[in-house]
Amino acid sequence: MTPIFDAEAAARVLLEVRDGGARPVGLPATPPDPEAAYAVQASVMRQSAGPASWKMALLAGRDRHAAAMPASEVVASGATLAPLPAEAAIEVETAFVLGADLPAGSTPEAALAAVAEVRLAFEIVSSRYRDRTVVHPLEAMADCFNSAGIVLGDAIPDWQDWLKRPLDLTLSLDGQPVPAIEQGATLSQTADFLAWLSTLAADMGLPLVAGTVIISGARIGPIPLGGAREATASAGSVTVGASFSVAA
Repeated sequence: MTPIFDAEAAARVLLEVRDGGARPVGLPATPPDPEAAYAVQASVMRQSAGPASWKMALLAGRDRHAAAMPASEVVASGATLAPLPAEAAIEVETAFVLGADLPAGSTPEAALAAVAEVRLAFEIVSSRYRDRTVVHPLEAMADCFNSAGIVLGDAIPDWQDWLKRPLDLTLSLDGQPVPAIEQGATLSQTADFLAWLSTLAADMGLPLVAGTVIISGARIGPIPLGGAREATASAGSVTVGASFSVAA
């Protein structure tokens, strides 16, 4: 008989790390399927203060999924973040901020209509596991696809027009430009994702409400931080920045 996966036990392991505990090699058992990984995410959120933020993600680099993350991990540009593990990385993203609730079953058109603004953003990539490169993809999914925070930068003006073309992004670490190729989902792909997410989020008991922040996939990165103390990115006059503390 196949043992029953214990999502609550898995969530407790991840919550212990969030509370300052040692990072484990992996979960007590690997989630058997995406539904089990979502159950872990939902359990973590039930035991975390405040609402959820979300990220678009691909399971094993292929299948569309999402991650619910504590909204307390969303900070404003210019913030100084807590010390990160040596292998932490950064992505330049666009963050969609809802101005209205987005109920289950919403259409892509309704999803875009619910967006109040889109901001240039960083996603901080850092796993609760000791080595994110060796864990099973479903363990990574259970751990918010290795997301450790979102930094919200300036609002992108006329975003529906801007996001129809490359943003000509630049990224610098400690003042040094980082060569990188810009990529990312198209606006129509993001609208379709938001519509799909409206049902998933409601099914998880974490409905999309006004104020929810949703990052739409890396446009640059992930780029290893390599011990950098500062990161800045820009798209014309639109910027985002963050500083990183050094462990004592």
